[in-house]
Amino acid sequence: MYRLCLLGCVVLLAACGEKAPDEGAIRVSVTYGSFKPACVRVEAKDAQGHQEATDIPATRFKNTEKNELLVAVRRKADWDTALSVTVSSYTEAAGDRCAGEVVEARASEQPVVVPAKAFAQLNLQLFASDGDEDGYLAGATWSKPTDCDDSNGAIHPGATETCGSTVDLNCNQRVGCQEAGCGGSACDDGNACTVGDHCEGAGLEARCVPASTKTCTQPSGACEPRQECQPATGMCVAAESPAGQPCDDGNKCTNDDKCGANGMCAGTQRTCTGTEQCFDAQGTCNPATGACAFAPLPATTSCQDPLTCTQADQCDGNGHCVGTPTACSPPACHRVKQQCTVSNECEFEVDLNAACTTSSGVPGVCLASAACSPFPYQPYNFDPNAIAAADIGELRTNSDVTFDTATSTFAPEAAVTTLSTLKIQSLSQGSGNPPALLIPVRTLVLNGTLTIKGPSPVILAVYGNANVDQSLLTTGSILNGNTECGSSNGVAGTFTGSTGGGGGGAGNGTPGGSGGKGSNGPTQGGAGNGRPATPQPLLGGCAGGNGGGNQSAAGGKGGAGGGALQLSVSRTLTVAKTLSASGNGGERGDASGSAGAGGGGGGSGGRIVLEAFQLQLTSAARITANGGGGGKGGSDANNAGSDGANGSQTTATPASGGTTGNTTGGAGGAGGARMASPTQGSDGIMDGFGTRGGGGGGGGAAGYVHLRSVQSCSIDPGAVLSPSSTCTAP
Repeated sequence: MYRLCLLGCVVLLAACGEKAPDEGAIRVSVTYGSFKPACVRVEAKDAQGHQEATDIPATRFKNTEKNELLVAVRRKADWDTALSVTVSSYTEAAGDRCAGEVVEARASEQPVVVPAKAFAQLNLQLFASDGDEDGYLAGATWSKPTDCDDSNGAIHPGATETCGSTVDLNCNQRVGCQEAGCGGSACDDGNACTVGDHCEGAGLEARCVPASTKTCTQPSGACEPRQECQPATGMCVAAESPAGQPCDDGNKCTNDDKCGANGMCAGTQRTCTGTEQCFDAQGTCNPATGACAFAPLPATTSCQDPLTCTQADQCDGNGHCVGTPTACSPPACHRVKQQCTVSNECEFEVDLNAACTTSSGVPGVCLASAACSPFPYQPYNFDPNAIAAADIGELRTNSDVTFDTATSTFAPEAAVTTLSTLKIQSLSQGSGNPPALLIPVRTLVLNGTLTIKGPSPVILAVYGNANVDQSLLTTGSILNGNTECGSSNGVAGTFTGSTGGGGGGAGNGTPGGSGGKGSNGPTQGGAGNGRPATPQPLLGGCAGGNGGGNQSAAGGKGGAGGGALQLSVSRTLTVAKTLSASGNGGERGDASGSAGAGGGGGGSGGRIVLEAFQLQLTSAARITANGGGGGKGGSDANNAGSDGANGSQTTATPASGGTTGNTTGGAGGAGGARMASPTQGSDGIMDGFGTRGGGGGGGGAAGYVHLRSVQSCSIDPGAVLSPSSTCTAP
């Protein structure tokens, strides 16, 4: 049991500057609230069980204006240096001792270390208060009920509380109807708009509820303010004004109806304005339906109906605009699909492939897009859109005529009746190829054979139809001279001793035939190589190689290759005559009493290109590019050979090589044609009499025939195509 000692371990402090004892002490600040204890006990103890306490009656408190008590707890010499301190407040004091009940006790959270000859500081606070001075404390630690509202003296444990109270006066956490025995008792819910308030339920679930609620009579007008009961007074008063709120004034001819400050609903009057051309612009509104009615304008009033194809449009007096139908004039490249009526507009559709004239004045063809194009396809080797209208002439002849591509002239000139209209253009083909000569025409009417010679290919561009049956190559064929072909030319044979080798045939669609050897072994000419099948660039045939010979016996010259002709027609091309680019045969090998020369190789067929929107080949059409035959070799018995035949212009029969004139010279090879490759020239021989012969020339290869048509080609079975060709679409 602890001991009580007066000023033994605790000393009241008057100032902070007091000197600490040698063993040290704890300076304790004890503060208290509105409840001033009658006595305070300060206790100190250490871990060994040493324990002492000192009572300080309120009569000895200093610093009462600060509600603070300053004391010093002195450590004894035999105590631990760490002390636990507890401060307790009492309701009474008996002399120098605390008496009565302990209100609260507060202890240091952990032992306080006491330094030697110095003070340690400890602050402890007493929380008990009696702010309303009703004798009931708040914040105390004793077991007595706590004052639940220390600011109101009327509220404390044990206070009288009625069933109608709305505040917990007795601090039992129950209010009014929640108190015992209040069931069915009258109460007041605080709302003056309720009637017959009474308690229902028991305990904490009890509530003050009304028997009924006062009802305010509401006005009949939608724009009059609504009446509400005021809970504070129980009076019915006007609520917030509905002015400005949407409403319905019952008139469908008003818009934006709103409540006014006068309690009336009103809107803005609608204006009936019409845009129908056969009715008055101003109308009247029907309040019941909101529909606007417009009076029709008198008959004969001018108007515009929705159809552009009618004229003299007038109102009919019933609100309809009626016009008189007119003829439909289709725009360029269109035709009429629907005629103009009083209820239907003109309708047009594209007149595909119809003749037209471009904006630059060039004859053209209507495309699916309704555009007028000079050609309904892109021709080979030239751009038809790049040709000016002024440069498109006419080619009309009255007899046979020859066109020389080296000079771009016709002979005789009088045979061309439209010579002044022709604008012949030279088109570069690049890569060392000969230029192509373009002759653009609107009309092609030939009354005789047109023969073309010279080094350049020719393109006849017809802006329209071309009918061969009456005007194109009606009695003749198209020929051309040699062109430079490089390795596609036949190679010349050589001469040794008394004979020469035959010249090689020219290549084009296939390689040509090689020449034959002379009887005493001189080298024959090699065959020319084949050439690409593409029609671009436009190239003719190639020349056969010359036969080997000497001054007394000249070798046969190689045959010239066929030319190149492109006939491009924007509309329909009908062919009923011969178009030929067949090569020439090689010449015979010459002879003398001491030498026999080799025969020349055959020239290859050239190239024919026919393209049109619609290509038609009748049974009389003859389209050929056959190779020429090789010439026969000569003999040293003074017997020359025979020439090889030219490539056929009208049949698919291969051109024969030279075979007559002597018995020792080699025969010429046959030229290439449809389904027939060129053959080699035969070697020369020596007979039993010692007569020697030169080698025969090789046959020239067939060239190319290209057929192209937007619509399917129409080819009669009787037409001749040599070499054969397949019709393709652009």
